[in-house]
Amino acid sequence: MLTNKRLLTTILIAHLLLFLSFFVFSNVFWQVFTVSLLLLIILSYRSATWKKITFDQLLIGTLSGLLLYLLFYIGKQFMLILFPEMITSLQSLYDFISPKEKWHYVSLILVIIPGEELFWRGFVQGKLEKASTAFPILLATVLYTSVHIYAGTLLLLAAALLAGFTWGYLYKRTGTITVPILSHLVFDLMLLVFFPLL
Repeated sequence: MLTNKRLLTTILIAHLLLFLSFFVFSNVFWQVFTVSLLLLIILSYRSATWKKITFDQLLIGTLSGLLLYLLFYIGKQFMLILFPEMITSLQSLYDFISPKEKWHYVSLILVIIPGEELFWRGFVQGKLEKASTAFPILLATVLYTSVHIYAGTLLLLAAALLAGFTWGYLYKRTGTITVPILSHLVFDLMLLVFFPLL
């Protein structure tokens, strides 16, 4: 019971932090989001399972990040055909969350990506599994997706749902948080740095 209260409290804290990041202090998004993820790391740092990864797991992490990017690239092409007006929403999202300064890239790689995986997969999904919750990966994914509502775009919610489920599955399947962190890193670098969808 105490574990469930801690889980609920930390999810509410995550919602508050992302509400502040995306909505209240959007003019200083990167600063607030970085501090928010540092706080979530502090709340969850001992929860994730760390194991030395094998070469196969290294490949799985890298290739899954590339595959996610490819799915989003294909999705964008369909979006342009079916809903061309959504390109404006995609442009707005990129303008808002894309790293612009050098320290943004450092924060993305060293704080934001590991922080999201440690908290949502290592802590939240881990607690749901220990509580014998039905469909812990799916529930953790829905909770992860729910905090992205404050960004105000369906595109980010769809991305969080698909990518979050993939990273949750990778964590469960490989037994180490390193693999979803690597997959998330490859995906975000492709999406935000090397080959943006715009």
